Amino acid sequence: MLLNRRRIDKWARWVAIGLAAVFALSFVFMGVGTGVDMNWSALWSDGPSTGHSGPATGDVQTPEELIKGYEAELAANPDNFEALVGIATQYEALDQPDLAAEYLQKAISLRPEDGPLHQRLAAIYMHPATANYEEAVPVLNQLTSLEPENAQAFLLLGVAQRELGNTDAAVLAWNKYLELEPEGASADDVRAQMETLTQAAGSAAAPAAGSASPETTVP
Repeated sequence: MLLNRRRIDKWARWVAIGLAAVFALSFVFMGVGTGVDMNWSALWSDGPSTGHSGPATGDVQTPEELIKGYEAELAANPDNFEALVGIATQYEALDQPDLAAEYLQKAISLRPEDGPLHQRLAAIYMHPATANYEEAVPVLNQLTSLEPENAQAFLLLGVAQRELGNTDAAVLAWNKYLELEPEGASADDVRAQMETLTQAAGSAAAPAAGSASPETTVP
């Protein structure tokens, strides 16, 4: 069943609410801002919290210059967590989310229990400019395992599963969201979407009116 224009518009607004919620969870990571307005340039700083803050002259380095500095640190130590996150941050500033995600994945491999890092990677995949739901789902699944009380993670997991056509998985995630935040900002929209999905699934499962059941031939 196709959604009418009103429901599509409502769905788009709801997705935006969910995305904003991810950025608004108030995590402060390596001195990086949350970027609630989805402005990638707001997500980068002059350097990681390890003291690498640019030249002593106080000149602000460009993202490209900072990336080169971090790459030099990685050349000396490929497992330099701060450098990996630093490069990801600068690629976010350059509006290159694919490269940012690549380095965040490497950072996660070093700290697989880091919930905020998973959250940040999921936000990149869920951003409208990226819309990589296939990659978002496993990251959000891991995030919900690390943070089972993170309602926003379940909210966005439902969005990603819905976009992939995984109705049952979407409903499962949204039920958990409603369990955690029954009066949340997106609760009414979640219920409306769940009703739409349920009706659509029911219509698809019901036999066409007047159609006869297939005959069974016994050999």
